[in-house]
Amino acid sequence: MTSVGFAQVDISCKVGTPLGGNSRVDKAARGLHDPLHATVAVIDTDIGARVMIGLDVVSAPLALVEAVSAGVELRTGIPATSVTVSATHTHSGPDVERGNGLDELDYSAIDAWEHASVPAIGDAALRAQRAAVPATLRLASAEVADLSFNRRLAHRDGSTHMNWELLQGDDVLAALGPIDPELVALIFSDERGSALGALLHFTLHPAILVGHDWLVSADYVAEASAALSAVLDGAPVLFLNGALGNVNHIDYHNTGRAIGFGESARVGNALGAAAVEALERETTDVDLEDVDLRAIMVTLSQRTVDRAQLDHARALLAANAGRPVGALDGIPVEAYAQWTVTAGRGLTPLLDVKVRILRIGHVVFVYVPFEVFVEFGLELRRAFPGHIVRVVSHGGGSFGYLPTAAAFAEGGYEPTFGTSTIACGQGEYLFHHITTELRATLHVGQARGNRDHANR
Repeated sequence: MTSVGFAQVDISCKVGTPLGGNSRVDKAARGLHDPLHATVAVIDTDIGARVMIGLDVVSAPLALVEAVSAGVELRTGIPATSVTVSATHTHSGPDVERGNGLDELDYSAIDAWEHASVPAIGDAALRAQRAAVPATLRLASAEVADLSFNRRLAHRDGSTHMNWELLQGDDVLAALGPIDPELVALIFSDERGSALGALLHFTLHPAILVGHDWLVSADYVAEASAALSAVLDGAPVLFLNGALGNVNHIDYHNTGRAIGFGESARVGNALGAAAVEALERETTDVDLEDVDLRAIMVTLSQRTVDRAQLDHARALLAANAGRPVGALDGIPVEAYAQWTVTAGRGLTPLLDVKVRILRIGHVVFVYVPFEVFVEFGLELRRAFPGHIVRVVSHGGGSFGYLPTAAAFAEGGYEPTFGTSTIACGQGEYLFHHITTELRATLHVGQARGNRDHANR
Protein backbone atom coordinates (compact mmCIF):
# COMPACT_ATOMS: atom_id res chain seq x y z
CA MET A 1 0.00 0.00 0.00
CA THR A 2 1.23 3.49 -0.80
CA SER A 3 2.59 5.42 2.18
CA VAL A 4 2.35 9.21 2.54
CA GLY A 5 4.01 11.66 4.88
CA PHE A 6 3.81 15.44 5.20
CA ALA A 7 6.04 18.02 6.85
CA GLN A 8 6.25 21.80 6.92
CA VAL A 9 9.02 24.24 7.76
CA ASP A 10 9.10 28.02 8.26
CA ILE A 11 11.16 29.69 5.51
CA SER A 12 10.30 33.31 6.35
CA CYS A 13 12.91 35.84 5.32
CA LYS A 14 14.46 38.35 7.69
CA VAL A 15 13.92 42.09 7.92
CA GLY A 16 15.95 43.78 5.21
CA THR A 17 15.44 41.02 2.64
CA PRO A 18 14.28 42.33 -0.78
CA LEU A 19 10.69 41.31 -1.51
CA GLY A 20 9.72 39.93 -4.91
CA GLY A 21 6.71 40.79 -7.02
CA ASN A 22 6.95 44.54 -7.48
CA SER A 23 9.42 47.16 -8.70
CA ARG A 24 10.63 49.56 -6.01
CA VAL A 25 13.85 51.29 -5.11
CA ASP A 26 13.29 50.22 -1.50
CA LYS A 27 11.64 46.81 -1.36
CA ALA A 28 13.36 45.55 1.78
CA ALA A 29 11.11 43.70 4.24
CA ARG A 30 10.34 45.71 7.36
CA GLY A 31 8.64 43.00 9.38
CA LEU A 32 6.66 39.76 9.37
CA HIS A 33 2.89 39.64 9.03
CA ASP A 34 2.52 35.87 8.66
CA PRO A 35 5.11 33.12 8.14
CA LEU A 36 6.18 31.66 4.84
CA HIS A 37 6.32 27.88 4.57
CA ALA A 38 7.85 25.10 2.56
CA THR A 39 5.35 22.23 2.60
CA VAL A 40 6.57 18.75 1.68
CA ALA A 41 4.59 15.65 0.74
CA VAL A 42 6.33 12.31 0.24
CA ILE A 43 4.32 9.71 -1.67
CA ASP A 44 6.08 6.35 -1.42
CA THR A 45 4.86 3.61 -3.77
CA ASP A 46 6.17 0.17 -4.67
CA ILE A 47 8.09 1.67 -7.59
CA GLY A 48 9.70 4.46 -5.56
CA ALA A 49 8.97 7.70 -3.78
CA ARG A 50 7.76 10.99 -5.24
CA VAL A 51 8.22 14.28 -3.43
CA MET A 52 6.03 17.38 -3.83
CA ILE A 53 7.35 20.67 -2.44
CA GLY A 54 5.40 23.93 -2.35
CA LEU A 55 7.21 27.16 -1.48
CA ASP A 56 5.66 30.45 -0.34
CA VAL A 57 7.84 32.52 -2.67
CA VAL A 58 7.22 34.60 -5.77
CA SER A 59 8.68 32.12 -8.26
CA ALA A 60 10.73 28.97 -8.64
CA PRO A 61 13.94 29.84 -10.51
CA LEU A 62 15.66 26.80 -11.96
CA ALA A 63 18.73 27.24 -9.76
CA LEU A 64 16.56 27.21 -6.61
CA VAL A 65 14.60 24.18 -7.84
CA GLU A 66 17.82 22.29 -8.50
CA ALA A 67 19.28 23.23 -5.13
CA VAL A 68 16.15 22.16 -3.26
CA SER A 69 15.88 18.90 -5.21
CA ALA A 70 19.55 18.09 -4.59
CA GLY A 71 19.09 18.88 -0.89
CA VAL A 72 16.18 16.45 -0.70
CA GLU A 73 18.24 13.72 -2.36
CA LEU A 74 21.11 14.35 0.05
CA ARG A 75 18.88 14.01 3.13
CA THR A 76 16.46 11.30 2.00
CA GLY A 77 18.15 9.33 -0.76
CA ILE A 78 15.16 10.01 -3.01
CA PRO A 79 16.54 10.99 -6.44
CA ALA A 80 16.32 14.68 -7.33
CA THR A 81 14.50 13.62 -10.51
CA SER A 82 11.64 12.40 -8.30
CA VAL A 83 11.14 15.83 -6.71
CA THR A 84 8.67 18.48 -7.94
CA VAL A 85 9.01 22.07 -6.72
CA SER A 86 6.53 24.90 -7.21
CA ALA A 87 5.98 28.42 -5.90
CA THR A 88 2.69 29.86 -4.64
CA HIS A 89 3.71 33.20 -6.23
CA THR A 90 3.19 35.42 -3.22
CA HIS A 91 4.32 38.98 -3.99
CA SER A 92 5.35 39.51 -0.36
CA GLY A 93 8.14 36.97 0.01
CA PRO A 94 11.87 36.96 -0.76
CA ASP A 95 12.83 38.05 -4.27
CA VAL A 96 14.35 34.71 -5.26
CA GLU A 97 14.79 36.03 -8.82
CA ARG A 98 17.24 38.60 -7.42
CA GLY A 99 15.59 41.40 -9.37
CA ASN A 100 15.80 39.49 -12.66
CA GLY A 101 17.92 42.31 -14.04
CA LEU A 102 15.27 44.99 -13.42
CA ASP A 103 17.34 46.79 -10.79
CA GLU A 104 20.80 46.93 -9.24
CA LEU A 105 19.93 46.30 -5.60
CA ASP A 106 21.98 44.27 -3.14
CA TYR A 107 20.69 40.68 -3.04
CA SER A 108 23.12 39.22 -0.54
CA ALA A 109 20.18 38.77 1.87
CA ILE A 110 18.57 36.43 -0.70
CA ASP A 111 21.78 34.40 -0.80
CA ALA A 112 21.66 34.12 3.00
CA TRP A 113 17.96 33.15 2.92
CA GLU A 114 18.63 30.41 0.38
CA HIS A 115 21.68 29.15 2.30
CA ALA A 116 19.46 28.66 5.36
CA SER A 117 16.27 27.51 3.62
CA VAL A 118 17.57 24.80 1.29
CA PRO A 119 18.93 22.56 4.09
CA ALA A 120 15.80 23.21 6.17
CA ILE A 121 13.62 22.01 3.28
CA GLY A 122 15.78 18.90 2.97
CA ASP A 123 15.29 18.22 6.68
CA ALA A 124 11.52 18.65 6.27
CA ALA A 125 11.58 16.11 3.44
CA LEU A 126 13.36 13.67 5.74
CA ARG A 127 10.72 14.19 8.43
CA ALA A 128 7.96 13.61 5.88
CA GLN A 129 9.71 10.45 4.67
CA ARG A 130 10.04 9.08 8.19
CA ALA A 131 6.44 10.00 9.03
CA ALA A 132 5.01 8.21 5.96
CA VAL A 133 2.29 5.66 6.73
CA PRO A 134 -0.17 3.70 4.58
CA ALA A 135 -2.66 6.20 3.24
CA THR A 136 -5.84 6.78 1.30
CA LEU A 137 -6.79 9.78 -0.82
CA ARG A 138 -10.08 11.55 -1.42
CA LEU A 139 -10.91 14.51 -3.65
CA ALA A 140 -13.38 17.37 -3.45
CA SER A 141 -14.00 20.26 -5.82
CA ALA A 142 -16.11 23.39 -5.95
CA GLU A 143 -16.83 26.41 -8.10
CA VAL A 144 -15.81 29.58 -6.23
CA ALA A 145 -17.51 32.74 -7.47
CA ASP A 146 -16.47 36.40 -7.17
CA LEU A 147 -12.86 35.89 -6.06
CA SER A 148 -11.00 35.89 -9.38
CA PHE A 149 -11.18 38.13 -12.44
CA ASN A 150 -9.43 38.30 -15.78
CA ARG A 151 -7.21 41.33 -15.44
CA ARG A 152 -6.91 42.19 -19.15
CA LEU A 153 -9.57 44.66 -20.28
CA ALA A 154 -10.78 45.85 -23.69
CA HIS A 155 -11.00 49.65 -23.64
CA ARG A 156 -13.57 51.61 -25.61
CA ASP A 157 -10.78 53.19 -27.69
CA GLY A 158 -9.61 49.75 -28.89
CA SER A 159 -6.59 49.50 -26.60
CA THR A 160 -5.85 46.89 -23.93
CA HIS A 161 -5.58 47.93 -20.30
CA MET A 162 -5.02 46.14 -17.00
CA ASN A 163 -7.65 46.11 -14.28
CA TRP A 164 -5.28 47.66 -11.73
CA GLU A 165 -5.34 50.88 -13.79
CA LEU A 166 -8.73 51.71 -12.24
CA LEU A 167 -10.48 52.80 -15.43
CA GLN A 168 -13.96 54.23 -15.48
CA GLY A 169 -16.41 51.33 -15.76
CA ASP A 170 -18.13 52.68 -18.86
CA ASP A 171 -14.75 52.88 -20.65
CA VAL A 172 -14.34 49.11 -20.38
CA LEU A 173 -16.11 46.99 -22.97
CA ALA A 174 -15.31 43.61 -21.43
CA ALA A 175 -12.62 41.45 -19.92
CA LEU A 176 -10.39 39.95 -22.59
CA GLY A 177 -10.45 36.42 -21.27
CA PRO A 178 -11.97 33.88 -18.90
CA ILE A 179 -11.14 32.75 -15.37
CA ASP A 180 -10.91 29.31 -13.76
CA PRO A 181 -13.18 29.36 -10.69
CA GLU A 182 -12.77 25.71 -9.68
CA LEU A 183 -10.80 24.71 -6.61
CA VAL A 184 -9.61 21.15 -6.06
CA ALA A 185 -8.78 19.76 -2.62
CA LEU A 186 -7.02 16.42 -2.11
CA ILE A 187 -6.97 14.98 1.42
CA PHE A 188 -4.48 12.25 2.37
CA SER A 189 -5.50 10.20 5.42
CA ASP A 190 -4.09 7.31 7.40
CA GLU A 191 -5.90 3.98 7.82
CA ARG A 192 -7.89 5.33 10.77
CA GLY A 193 -9.14 8.28 8.74
CA SER A 194 -6.96 10.94 10.36
CA ALA A 195 -5.68 13.56 7.93
CA LEU A 196 -1.96 13.47 7.07
CA GLY A 197 -2.00 16.51 4.83
CA ALA A 198 -3.74 18.12 1.88
CA LEU A 199 -3.18 19.61 -1.56
CA LEU A 200 -5.21 22.70 -2.46
CA HIS A 201 -5.27 23.94 -6.07
CA PHE A 202 -6.76 27.24 -7.21
CA THR A 203 -6.03 29.80 -9.92
CA LEU A 204 -5.45 33.33 -8.59
CA HIS A 205 -2.52 35.72 -8.35
CA PRO A 206 -1.39 36.20 -4.72
CA ALA A 207 -0.77 39.89 -5.46
CA ILE A 208 -3.31 41.44 -3.12
CA LEU A 209 -0.58 42.78 -0.87
CA VAL A 210 2.30 43.42 -3.32
CA GLY A 211 4.59 44.15 -0.41
CA HIS A 212 1.92 46.08 1.53
CA ASP A 213 3.61 47.93 4.39
CA TRP A 214 6.75 46.03 3.31
CA LEU A 215 5.69 43.08 5.48
CA VAL A 216 6.42 39.43 4.71
CA SER A 217 3.29 37.39 3.97
CA ALA A 218 2.01 34.40 2.02
CA ASP A 219 -0.88 36.66 0.90
CA TYR A 220 -4.34 35.01 0.70
CA VAL A 221 -2.65 31.58 0.61
CA ALA A 222 -2.04 31.91 4.38
CA GLU A 223 -5.73 32.19 5.31
CA ALA A 224 -6.92 29.67 2.72
CA SER A 225 -4.43 27.05 3.91
CA ALA A 226 -5.13 27.75 7.59
CA ALA A 227 -8.90 27.40 7.14
CA LEU A 228 -8.52 24.00 5.50
CA SER A 229 -5.84 22.87 7.96
CA ALA A 230 -8.09 23.76 10.91
CA VAL A 231 -10.70 21.14 9.96
CA LEU A 232 -7.93 18.58 9.36
CA ASP A 233 -6.65 18.85 12.95
CA GLY A 234 -3.71 21.00 11.90
CA ALA A 235 -2.44 18.82 9.04
CA PRO A 236 -0.21 20.73 6.57
CA VAL A 237 -1.70 22.12 3.37
CA LEU A 238 0.40 22.34 0.21
CA PHE A 239 -0.99 25.08 -2.05
CA LEU A 240 -0.66 24.74 -5.84
CA ASN A 241 -1.45 27.77 -7.98
CA GLY A 242 -2.99 27.24 -11.40
CA ALA A 243 -2.79 28.98 -14.77
CA LEU A 244 -2.79 32.39 -13.10
CA GLY A 245 -0.98 34.52 -15.68
CA ASN A 246 -3.90 36.83 -16.45
CA VAL A 247 -6.10 36.31 -13.36
CA ASN A 248 -6.17 38.43 -10.20
CA HIS A 249 -8.62 39.56 -7.51
CA ILE A 250 -9.58 42.99 -8.89
CA ASP A 251 -13.16 43.52 -10.12
CA TYR A 252 -13.08 46.53 -12.44
CA HIS A 253 -16.79 47.11 -11.81
CA ASN A 254 -15.93 48.23 -8.27
CA THR A 255 -14.14 51.54 -7.80
CA GLY A 256 -10.98 51.54 -5.75
CA ARG A 257 -7.97 49.23 -5.75
CA ALA A 258 -8.62 46.44 -3.23
CA ILE A 259 -5.37 46.00 -1.32
CA GLY A 260 -4.14 45.19 2.15
CA PHE A 261 -4.30 42.48 4.76
CA GLY A 262 -8.05 42.78 5.23
CA GLU A 263 -8.63 42.03 1.56
CA SER A 264 -6.16 39.13 1.46
CA ALA A 265 -7.87 37.68 4.55
CA ARG A 266 -11.30 38.06 2.92
CA VAL A 267 -10.20 36.21 -0.22
CA GLY A 268 -8.24 33.54 1.66
CA ASN A 269 -10.97 32.83 4.19
CA ALA A 270 -13.60 32.58 1.44
CA LEU A 271 -11.43 30.16 -0.52
CA GLY A 272 -10.70 28.07 2.55
CA ALA A 273 -14.38 27.98 3.51
CA ALA A 274 -15.26 26.82 0.00
CA ALA A 275 -12.74 23.98 0.30
CA VAL A 276 -14.16 22.92 3.68
CA GLU A 277 -17.72 23.03 2.38
CA ALA A 278 -16.72 20.94 -0.66
CA LEU A 279 -15.20 18.29 1.61
CA GLU A 280 -18.32 18.16 3.75
CA ARG A 281 -20.61 17.95 0.72
CA GLU A 282 -19.06 15.18 -1.38
CA THR A 283 -15.73 13.46 -1.96
CA THR A 284 -14.48 10.84 -4.40
CA ASP A 285 -11.73 8.29 -3.88
CA VAL A 286 -8.46 8.55 -5.78
CA ASP A 287 -6.29 5.52 -6.54
CA LEU A 288 -3.06 6.09 -4.58
CA GLU A 289 -1.54 2.88 -5.89
CA ASP A 290 -1.21 4.39 -9.37
CA VAL A 291 1.36 7.21 -9.19
CA ASP A 292 3.59 8.31 -12.05
CA LEU A 293 6.03 11.19 -12.60
CA ARG A 294 7.60 11.94 -15.93
CA ALA A 295 9.18 14.88 -17.71
CA ILE A 296 9.24 16.18 -21.25
CA MET A 297 11.67 18.70 -22.73
CA VAL A 298 10.38 21.16 -25.33
CA THR A 299 12.52 23.73 -27.16
CA LEU A 300 10.78 27.09 -27.58
CA SER A 301 11.63 30.15 -29.65
CA GLN A 302 12.59 33.19 -27.62
CA ARG A 303 12.85 36.87 -28.45
CA THR A 304 16.29 38.45 -28.22
CA VAL A 305 17.63 41.98 -27.76
CA ASP A 306 18.93 43.67 -30.89
CA ARG A 307 21.34 46.60 -31.18
CA ALA A 308 18.60 49.22 -31.57
CA GLN A 309 16.81 48.03 -28.43
CA LEU A 310 20.06 48.02 -26.49
CA ASP A 311 20.97 51.55 -27.60
CA HIS A 312 17.47 52.82 -26.75
CA ALA A 313 17.64 51.28 -23.29
CA ARG A 314 21.04 52.80 -22.59
CA ALA A 315 19.82 56.22 -23.68
CA LEU A 316 16.76 55.95 -21.46
CA LEU A 317 18.88 55.00 -18.44
CA ALA A 318 21.26 57.89 -19.12
CA ALA A 319 18.36 60.34 -19.35
CA ASN A 320 16.90 59.02 -16.11
CA ALA A 321 20.21 59.83 -14.40
CA GLY A 322 19.67 57.54 -11.43
CA ARG A 323 16.30 58.94 -10.37
CA PRO A 324 14.19 56.54 -8.23
CA VAL A 325 12.04 54.07 -10.15
CA GLY A 326 9.09 52.23 -8.68
CA ALA A 327 5.55 51.04 -9.23
CA LEU A 328 2.88 49.29 -7.21
CA ASP A 329 1.75 47.21 -10.22
CA GLY A 330 3.44 46.53 -13.52
CA ILE A 331 6.99 47.50 -14.42
CA PRO A 332 8.23 51.03 -15.28
CA VAL A 333 9.96 51.61 -18.62
CA GLU A 334 13.19 52.49 -16.80
CA ALA A 335 13.19 49.07 -15.15
CA TYR A 336 12.63 47.42 -18.53
CA ALA A 337 15.60 49.41 -19.82
CA GLN A 338 17.73 48.14 -16.94
CA TRP A 339 16.60 44.59 -17.74
CA THR A 340 17.51 45.06 -21.42
CA VAL A 341 21.13 45.94 -20.69
CA THR A 342 21.54 43.17 -18.11
CA ALA A 343 19.41 40.01 -18.34
CA GLY A 344 17.82 40.78 -21.70
CA ARG A 345 21.00 41.07 -23.71
CA GLY A 346 21.96 37.53 -22.66
CA LEU A 347 18.86 35.86 -24.12
CA THR A 348 19.34 33.13 -26.72
CA PRO A 349 17.01 32.38 -29.64
CA LEU A 350 16.08 28.96 -28.24
CA LEU A 351 14.98 27.99 -24.74
CA ASP A 352 14.81 24.41 -23.47
CA VAL A 353 11.82 24.01 -21.17
CA LYS A 354 11.19 21.02 -18.92
CA VAL A 355 7.58 20.22 -18.04
CA ARG A 356 6.89 17.66 -15.34
CA ILE A 357 3.71 15.60 -15.23
CA LEU A 358 2.68 14.09 -11.89
CA ARG A 359 -0.23 11.66 -12.05
CA ILE A 360 -1.97 10.33 -8.93
CA GLY A 361 -4.73 8.03 -10.12
CA HIS A 362 -7.04 10.13 -12.31
CA VAL A 363 -5.59 13.40 -10.96
CA VAL A 364 -2.82 15.03 -13.01
CA PHE A 365 -0.69 18.04 -12.12
CA VAL A 366 1.27 19.59 -15.00
CA TYR A 367 4.20 21.62 -13.68
CA VAL A 368 4.94 24.41 -16.17
CA PRO A 369 7.86 26.85 -15.53
CA PHE A 370 5.92 29.97 -16.56
CA GLU A 371 3.12 32.23 -15.42
CA VAL A 372 0.65 30.43 -17.65
CA PHE A 373 -2.37 32.18 -19.14
CA VAL A 374 -5.65 30.72 -17.90
CA GLU A 375 -6.83 29.83 -21.42
CA PHE A 376 -4.16 27.12 -21.64
CA GLY A 377 -5.23 25.56 -18.37
CA LEU A 378 -8.89 25.49 -19.39
CA GLU A 379 -8.11 23.96 -22.80
CA LEU A 380 -6.07 21.21 -21.16
CA ARG A 381 -8.92 20.41 -18.79
CA ARG A 382 -11.41 20.16 -21.63
CA ALA A 383 -9.12 17.80 -23.55
CA PHE A 384 -9.27 15.16 -20.80
CA PRO A 385 -12.81 15.09 -19.39
CA GLY A 386 -12.26 11.75 -17.65
CA HIS A 387 -9.41 13.12 -15.53
CA ILE A 388 -8.72 16.01 -13.19
CA VAL A 389 -5.92 17.79 -15.10
CA ARG A 390 -4.54 21.00 -13.60
CA VAL A 391 -1.67 23.27 -14.57
CA VAL A 392 0.74 24.32 -11.82
CA SER A 393 2.34 27.67 -12.69
CA HIS A 394 5.88 28.40 -11.51
CA GLY A 395 6.45 24.67 -11.45
CA GLY A 396 10.04 23.50 -11.83
CA GLY A 397 11.39 26.82 -13.08
CA SER A 398 10.44 30.40 -13.87
CA PHE A 399 10.72 31.89 -17.36
CA GLY A 400 8.22 34.75 -17.18
CA TYR A 401 4.72 34.93 -18.66
CA LEU A 402 3.30 32.48 -21.17
CA PRO A 403 0.65 34.53 -23.04
CA THR A 404 -1.65 33.29 -25.78
CA ALA A 405 -1.08 34.35 -29.38
CA ALA A 406 -4.27 36.43 -29.07
CA ALA A 407 -2.76 38.33 -26.13
CA PHE A 408 0.32 39.18 -28.21
CA ALA A 409 -1.99 40.72 -30.80
CA GLU A 410 -3.93 42.62 -28.13
CA GLY A 411 -0.85 43.97 -26.35
CA GLY A 412 -0.85 44.89 -22.68
CA TYR A 413 1.44 44.09 -19.77
CA GLU A 414 2.14 40.36 -19.95
CA PRO A 415 3.37 40.04 -23.58
CA THR A 416 5.70 43.03 -23.15
CA PHE A 417 9.30 42.05 -23.90
CA GLY A 418 10.97 41.78 -20.52
CA THR A 419 7.87 40.57 -18.72
CA SER A 420 7.73 37.73 -21.23
CA THR A 421 10.55 36.59 -23.49
CA ILE A 422 8.75 33.84 -25.40
CA ALA A 423 7.91 34.43 -29.07
CA CYS A 424 4.28 34.71 -30.15
CA GLY A 425 2.62 31.33 -30.56
CA GLN A 426 5.05 29.43 -28.37
CA GLY A 427 2.47 28.92 -25.64
CA GLU A 428 0.26 27.05 -28.11
CA TYR A 429 3.29 25.09 -29.31
CA LEU A 430 4.24 24.07 -25.76
CA PHE A 431 0.73 22.97 -24.83
CA HIS A 432 0.43 20.97 -28.05
CA HIS A 433 3.39 18.92 -26.83
CA ILE A 434 1.93 18.65 -23.33
CA THR A 435 -1.40 17.46 -24.69
CA THR A 436 0.30 14.89 -26.92
CA GLU A 437 2.31 13.54 -23.98
CA LEU A 438 -0.77 13.42 -21.77
CA ARG A 439 -2.74 11.45 -24.34
CA ALA A 440 -0.05 8.77 -24.29
CA THR A 441 0.45 8.93 -20.51
CA LEU A 442 -3.21 8.76 -19.56
CA HIS A 443 -3.91 6.01 -22.07
CA VAL A 444 -1.14 3.89 -20.53
CA GLY A 445 -2.32 4.73 -17.01
CA GLN A 446 -5.91 3.82 -17.85
CA ALA A 447 -4.82 0.51 -19.39
CA ARG A 448 -2.75 -0.31 -16.31
CA GLY A 449 -5.68 0.55 -14.04
CA ASN A 450 -8.00 -1.72 -16.02
CA ARG A 451 -5.53 -4.61 -15.71
CA ASP A 452 -5.17 -4.08 -11.97
CA HIS A 453 -8.94 -3.99 -11.54
CA ALA A 454 -9.34 -7.21 -13.52
CA ASN A 455 -6.72 -8.97 -11.38
CA ARG A 456 -8.38 -8.11 -8.07
